[in-house]
Amino acid sequence: MQDTWLSSALLLVHTALIDRGVDADEVAREAGIDPASLHDPNARIPLEPAARFWAGAVHAVGGDHGFGLDVAMKLNPTALHAVGFAWFASASLREAFRRLVRYFRIVTSVDEVEIRVEEGRSWLIFNTEEGYTLPRSYDARMASLVRLCRAICGTSFTPAAVRLRHAENDSANRMRAFYGVDPEFGADEYAIAISDEDLDRPLPTGNSELALSAENIASEYLARHARDDIAARARRALIELLPSGNVNRATIAKKLLLSERTLQRRLADQGLSFAGLLDELRREMAEDYLRTGTHSINEIAYLLGFAEIASFTRAFRRWTGLAPSSWRDAQFGGVAA
Repeated sequence: MQDTWLSSALLLVHTALIDRGVDADEVAREAGIDPASLHDPNARIPLEPAARFWAGAVHAVGGDHGFGLDVAMKLNPTALHAVGFAWFASASLREAFRRLVRYFRIVTSVDEVEIRVEEGRSWLIFNTEEGYTLPRSYDARMASLVRLCRAICGTSFTPAAVRLRHAENDSANRMRAFYGVDPEFGADEYAIAISDEDLDRPLPTGNSELALSAENIASEYLARHARDDIAARARRALIELLPSGNVNRATIAKKLLLSERTLQRRLADQGLSFAGLLDELRREMAEDYLRTGTHSINEIAYLLGFAEIASFTRAFRRWTGLAPSSWRDAQFGGVAA
C-alpha cells in the first residue's frame, strides 16, 4: 500500500489556511488534490500530493515557522477517525499512547510512531525519514499530541520534555509558551516525554466499552485500506444507491465527494473501471440474493438497480449463461418470479 494521509488530517491544514485568508482550495489544486476529497472523512491522499500541499501551505503563509501550531489548534477528535475516539475513551494516558501507536497509520502511513520507556517517564517518538523536508508538519503532529493530552488530562497538562529536530527559529517563544517547557531544538528526533505519574493517572473520560468499539472500527479500517481504498468506498456507495436505480458514475462520484474524472482516475490506478466494478458487484449480489431464496426475481432486479426485469435477465445470462430462475433452480430449486 502506498504511503497516504487521512484526508481529515489534511483538512486541518486547509482550515488553518482559510483562517489566514488564503485560498486553500487553490493551494490544494496546485498540489494535485481535489479540494472536495478533503471533506470526505474516509478519503486518503497519496504522500506526494500531500507533501506538496503542506509545502504549498507553508509558502502561502510566507514560511511562517509557527504555522504547524496553527494547524494543531484546529484539531478535533473526528480528524483522527476512530483513533481519536479510542484516545478519548482510554482509561489512562499510557493506554491512550499505546492505542495511538497501534493505529497511527490510519492518520498517516508516512511515520512510524514508537514508545521508548525510561526511568520515571516514557517518550513518544515520531520516526522521520532521513532528509525530511516538512518540519512544520511535524510541529503540527507534536502540538496536536499535546492538545490531545490536555483534552483528557486537563489544560494544565505539561509534558516532561520536548525534542524538535529543526533549529530554533522566530516561533521559539510561542512554542515555549504552548508546551510549558523549553523545547530542545536541533535534536535528533521529534519526541515528547510524559512522566509515569501522568501516564498512569486514571482518566475521568475512560470508557472501556467505547474504547474497544473504537478499536474494532480502527482495526477494520486498517484491514480494509491495506487491500483497497477507492474500490471499497465505491462499492459501499453502490450498495447504498443500487435500489434507487441511480447508479451512474456521476452520482457515485458525488456521493464520494469526488469529481467524475478523479473517481475514474483513481479506479484506473488500481486497474479498475466504474462499469467493471458495478458489473462485478451486481453479479455477486444477484447470486447471493438467489441463494437465499427470500426474494423474487422481480425484487432482485429492483434491488440491483435494473429498470426492468428483462435487463437483469440479459445481464445474468451474460454472467452465468443461465436465466436467473434456471440458475437458482440448479443451485437450490428455489421459486421463480
